[in-house]
Amino acid sequence: MTETDLLQKRKTQVLAAVFGVSLVVGGLLAAQHADLFANPAAVPAAMESIRGSGLNLAYQFAVLLLCFAWLEMDSRQLGIRRPWWLNLGVVFLTSLFVPYYLYKTRAPGQRGGAVLAYFGVLCGSVFAMLAGMVLAASFFAAPPPGKGI
Repeated sequence: MTETDLLQKRKTQVLAAVFGVSLVVGGLLAAQHADLFANPAAVPAAMESIRGSGLNLAYQFAVLLLCFAWLEMDSRQLGIRRPWWLNLGVVFLTSLFVPYYLYKTRAPGQRGGAVLAYFGVLCGSVFAMLAGMVLAASFFAAPPPGKGI
């Protein structure tokens, strides 16, 4: 197996890890806020609770680390060196600087596909988080009042 093939395999594993982390965090969020499914009026309070939670910070940190791991492997695969300001931009404005990196490092015919794939990964991670929430809710959510067995 060549180094390029190995890097491509590891990049795919990192993307799978992003989806896995999102799935698990979605499940943990649903388990922590099981009342949301029975009481939709509790959503604003739960969102405030989630924003400042350690779980949210851990999720953001884990995804950022995975993003940098993917960027490092991609840069090695392409034989380029990312400038320090791009790394800093990825930390503070990931959704702007990762597409910029993809656009600048791809051939003219591949730029649009790479940027669309990035946004596909974002949407996929949201879907994975929602799937985790639904799975956890099926285990942790109390049945609605009057609908018991």
